[in-house]
Amino acid sequence: MTVIYSNFHDSDTYLLRGIWEGLDARVIELRLDDRYSEERGRLDDPTISYDSSRKEREEINRAIESEEDTLIVCGHGTEDGCLSPHFDYTLSSSNKDMIRAKRFIGIWCNALTFAKKNNVSGFFSSMFITNTVEADYLGMGNVGKERIKESEMKFVNTLNSLLRNNLPMKKWKEAFTSIIDTTNEVEVFNFSSLIYIE
Repeated sequence: MTVIYSNFHDSDTYLLRGIWEGLDARVIELRLDDRYSEERGRLDDPTISYDSSRKEREEINRAIESEEDTLIVCGHGTEDGCLSPHFDYTLSSSNKDMIRAKRFIGIWCNALTFAKKNNVSGFFSSMFITNTVEADYLGMGNVGKERIKESEMKFVNTLNSLLRNNLPMKKWKEAFTSIIDTTNEVEVFNFSSLIYIE
């Protein structure tokens, strides 16, 4: 399993770590404070010049191309792909044809739109509410932070369990639908928009 994780140092992306917690995963974590040096690779000294764009693209593309079992790409994103803290996208139309994995999981806002637009198969999130600002914007102002956090924890724990138990991806939507707390509008919205595309 390979995970390409865009960590924007916010609670939304931090929580995603629960998806692969305790699983045998190679994690490529892109953080806002990372720096690259030709000689030393990834480092945290902002005084050293680096070309994070080129080096990170190479590392990400190698990881996408070499993973044959399970590939997870997650973070913040748009219909054009999953965003990186340092350059445009970790996954976009420019490198989506490199995916060789039997199971591909895209978790970012609008991942489903990206998948449909680019004919990518796998399991995807659509718009995913992770805070009260988004909930208010979508007319769910009565759902507080605690209920949103509960729903997020349920999401990552369920996805972790599905991966751990190797349940076929075509059954994942049903697994999420069966555990929706209908009293939580955010959870209904988030879980109902998860889709598997063959």
